[in-house]
Formats: sequence, structure tokens, C-alpha cells
Amino acid sequence: MRNTDPLDFFANHRDAILRWGGIAAAALVFFLIIRFVAMRLGGWKAAWRRLCREIALTVYAFTAPVRAWLRYRRSVRLLARRLGASVTWRDAERALVAAKFAAAPGQPYAALVGDHTVTVLFAAADMPPPSGPWRPVPDDAWAWTAARAELPSVTPDADGTRPVVVALGERDRDCVFLDLVVGPPMVCVQGDPRSGPALFQAVAAQLDARLPGGQVVVADGVHRDVPGLPVRDAYRNARAKPPRLGLPTFLVTPEPPDPLPPELAEPPGDSPSLRLVLGGPGRGHVRTLLTDVHGRVAVPGTPLVVWCNALGAALADVLPTIPPVLPPVPAPVSRPGAGDAEWFAEEKHTTAAPEPRAARTQAGTAEPAATPEPAGTTAPAVSARSAVADPPARSSGRSAAPGASGPSARTARTGSRAVDADREPVPSDGEPVPRPSSRTSSAATASEHHEPRAPAVSARRGPTSDPEPIDGSGPAAGTGPAADPPPGPEPSSPGSRS
Repeated sequence: MRNTDPLDFFANHRDAILRWGGIAAAALVFFLIIRFVAMRLGGWKAAWRRLCREIALTVYAFTAPVRAWLRYRRSVRLLARRLGASVTWRDAERALVAAKFAAAPGQPYAALVGDHTVTVLFAAADMPPPSGPWRPVPDDAWAWTAARAELPSVTPDADGTRPVVVALGERDRDCVFLDLVVGPPMVCVQGDPRSGPALFQAVAAQLDARLPGGQVVVADGVHRDVPGLPVRDAYRNARAKPPRLGLPTFLVTPEPPDPLPPELAEPPGDSPSLRLVLGGPGRGHVRTLLTDVHGRVAVPGTPLVVWCNALGAALADVLPTIPPVLPPVPAPVSRPGAGDAEWFAEEKHTTAAPEPRAARTQAGTAEPAATPEPAGTTAPAVSARSAVADPPARSSGRSAAPGASGPSARTARTGSRAVDADREPVPSDGEPVPRPSSRTSSAATASEHHEPRAPAVSARRGPTSDPEPIDGSGPAAGTGPAADPPPGPEPSSPGSRS
């Protein structure tokens, strides 16, 4: 090496020396540039943090379509499972009604139903402290939460109105429901040209499926497969329909009537009979549902932001199973002429054999007159009374009041006319049973054929008085039972028998 000429060495290794020299020079230049940039960013540490952040953003941007697709499919499955269960809708309605009474005069406008809890959002200036099953939500003074199992099973209806809730989507694995009968009578869906019309059609489909027939009027232009009336005619048709079962009429139209009717421009009342759902901007007192390009919807003025891009696909699967809106429970209607005590009074019937009337007569007490049956007596009560038969000694018991005659005597003898209609007289011991003659039998048969069918009870009724006993102890002629002769032949006198 000492005898090597440097010029010869350079000449022999010229390519390698030039290559490595170029690499070293490029590395030095690159280092100087990096240093210059790092000093401009605040130092080496700040530059390193900035570089890591940019790399993370790049990875996030390239994986965003995949994550959006997975989130969309997850939302579709969640909404299809929750909206397909009627208990989810009922819990949302019960929570809104219960919260309305607990937070009066605050008005709940939305409900978020989760696996085990339900959260209600309010629109009010001052909120009272939560009571009952409700608990405050941390970091949100206008929201209450409660366990779904602790909600009251029956909720009264304030002013005879029921909440008409529609699903908007999901937020944090909770189904979000919006009450359309609270707030302004005009709801406008606008924003992104793709997600806005999809949400508008989903809300219209839910109203049409949940409300009674005729309570939703759809104008032309809402959906390409649903024909409708022109906007002005649809508005006239909806305005002519009164509220039904405490539910207002809804008009679904892509735009408000032009010119705007005066009743829509005026401040709404407490419960307007007509509400509008618009697929564009509205005028007057409106509530806006603003959608964005990412498939989210927000209610301006509230903290509510919901993912709504999967709502249409989920409703396509569960729309036939969505439960209808329950009307207000009607007041109980009582029977005319019946008091509250008659509905719950239990009739007491005795099953023991009654005391013989002859024994009561010998004791010196007359048979009390039977209370006439009321007109509204039911069939079971009649059957129960007719099951208790009178004792055979009937004629001897009537001898205690020979002077009784007229309707009161007949009532005392027979009791209820409906009971004694099919009861035959029981003769006393030793009394021969009279046999009707053939002439009497044929006359009775003819009368049965020619009598009308209406008075069936009178046609089948037996004699109103028992046959006269052989001992002659019956009442005097012309009074009491002797005034109603039996239809059969008269028995022979006591003298002829002896």
C-alpha cells in the first residue's frame, strides 16, 4: 500500500469513490433540510409528533370506507332488532308520557332506548329535580334516565293526546325516537341531497304504518312509487279531516303550499289538528332535521346528533311489524240505570230448604210478599232462584191471608213471573190428580198453534193458584186464589167425595 500511487488508486477505483461520495453528499443535504424544517416546527420533538399525527391521519383516511361499511352493517342489525320488537316502541312512549308528568311544564321531545335503560331529552328553561324512577344524566341538565324495568306499566294521557314517535336512527347503541306532536307543527327534513330524502321517506313510511287509515295524507313527489295529490289539494284534504282518537292529521309533502295558508303562518296552539312533514325548507314555526354527507342528522338547538344512514334499510325489513300508535284510553262507561255498587255486588243465594209455610202460618206470621224482580235481572240470577223449590205444603200456607187479592196477592203467590213460568203446581197428599179431557187437550193444542210466539212466557205458564185441597181449607170464593181458575177441569166438591 505504501508503494501504491494515489493517482493510480483513484484511477482504478474511480466509480466506487464517486458513488459513495455522492451518497454522503445527498445524506448531508437531506439532513440539513430535515433540520431546517424541524427548527421551523419548534424542534425535533415537535417535528416528530407532527410526523406521527400525519401518518395516523393518512392511515385513517385510507381505512375510512371499510370502517364506514362495517358501522353501517352494525347499525342495520341493531335497528332491525330493536325496531322489530314492539316493546321498544312501547317503552319509548311510556317514558315520554311519564316524564311529561314528572317534569311539567317541561316537554320531552326525544327518547333514547338502550338495552336496559331509557333516556329522555327535554326542552325547557328550568328543570325540576328528577323523581320516581328517574335519575339525572351526568354532564346534561336537560336529560333524565331510568331503567326500562322501572317504568310505570300504565301511563295516563295528558290532555287526551298520545306521543307519536318515529325512529331517527341510533346513537351509541341506543335507538333514538322523536315525538312529532311536541313542538312546532311543521317538521322540515333538509341538508345533504342523498341522506335528506332518505330520512324524509323513512319518517313518512313510519307515520303511514303507525297511524290509523286516513290520518296521513301524502302529496305528490314524496316517493316515485307512491302517487299523491297536488300539494294544494292534499293540504285541503288534510285540513278537512278532524283529529281521530286524539291523534292529529299529518300532511307529508315535499314543499309547503304556495301561497302559505294563514293558519300555518300564525303561532300554533297547544294541540294543532294538522301537522306537516316537509322534505325541504319550511316557513313559519318549524323544527328542522338537518342531515350531513356522513349520514348523520342533527336537531338544531338541541344536543341530539344521530346516525340515520341505516334507518331505511332497517325499516325495509321490519316495517310490517311496527306497532300502531295506541289511542288514549276511553273513560269507563257505566250501564244506564245501574250504580257502581250493582257492578260489584254479589248475589247471595241460600241453598238450605226454606221453612214450611204451614209452620209459619201456625206461628201467626203471614207470608211476606215477594219482591218483584227488576227489569234488568240477568239470566244466571233467575236460574239460581228457580233452583230453590217451594215445599209441597203450599195451599195450607196461603190460608193465613185469605183477604189478599189483586196484584199483590198474585205476586206473593208466584214470586217472580219468570221463575214460575215453567213450574207446575204440586198437589197435596191424598189429592187426586185431575186428568184433562180430550176436548180440553185439543183446545189447548189449538191455542198453542194459533198464539203468537212473542209472549212465550205467558203461553207456557201454569195455573196461578194451586188446586183446592180436599179438606176445604182453601180461601173463600171470589177472593185470593179463587179469582184465577186453573185451565184444567175443576175437581169435585168435598161433599161428593165424602
